[in-house]
Amino acid sequence: MAPSSSMQSLEQFVHAVLGFIELGGIVMWPLFICCLWMLWLVSRALFKEQSLEALSGVTTECDWLNQRLRLLALRQAQAQQYGDLQGVRLLAMVAPLLGLLGTVSGMIAMFDAGANYGFHDPAVISAGISMAMVTTQTGLFVGLTGVILAFFWQRKLNRLDTDLFVGGAHA
Repeated sequence: MAPSSSMQSLEQFVHAVLGFIELGGIVMWPLFICCLWMLWLVSRALFKEQSLEALSGVTTECDWLNQRLRLLALRQAQAQQYGDLQGVRLLAMVAPLLGLLGTVSGMIAMFDAGANYGFHDPAVISAGISMAMVTTQTGLFVGLTGVILAFFWQRKLNRLDTDLFVGGAHA
């Protein structure tokens, strides 16, 4: 009984997400892709975090070549994280602009419907306004989330840079 209820709740969730995307219009698809891409970049950093910390925690007095190789591996992992961080920053800047594009599209749809059917029917106007507000809200939400994630990610990388500089100076 439990698997069918979880499958049913998953179907309801997917139906709700698709309904929300449909409500916002065509611009919601790029916003949705932007959000998924951002989540993918962040998840790559989270899953590689353990190996990065394992490399940075090595402070044994072993062979100089092994220390250099560990330092090189740490720097390569850090360069990958900086690249992913730049991707999150870019997506965080693009998402509000996509939301603004959706706002303009919604307002154009509203004026087009008003020109065709008249502005006396509130239902005609409200569909365009709804599309405009949903895309604006989604773009701002995705962008704000990305900016906050990038801020904390940058702070963590700055701490690793400091640790690498202090720990790697004698290597």
